[in-house]
Amino acid sequence: MDAFNERTANDVELQRSLLSCFEGECAGMRNSLNTMVLEGDCNAVASSLHKLKGSVGIFGFVKITERISELENMLKIELCADFAEKLSELFVSIEKHIIELKKCIY
Repeated sequence: MDAFNERTANDVELQRSLLSCFEGECAGMRNSLNTMVLEGDCNAVASSLHKLKGSVGIFGFVKITERISELENMLKIELCADFAEKLSELFVSIEKHIIELKKCIY
């Protein structure tokens, strides 16, 4: 929460707005990424993950940012068979962080 407060100058309305926008876009990003994985488009997956990493970084989700970096590095080798599962786990973690963040700002 400290990182998010710092990035938003403790502006609760801004925090709520940012979180609401992110939460609304998160499901779409998840679906798009899953489609890209099924199509085997590593470049598109890597690009979308990089954008997602920037978005979660705004909220101070450090461990999730690190996990996204790990997934990006995996893509440099190849799209492994269990990548879709790892992506699903990532979004479950993001959703949990959103819930906890909401508890702090609502």
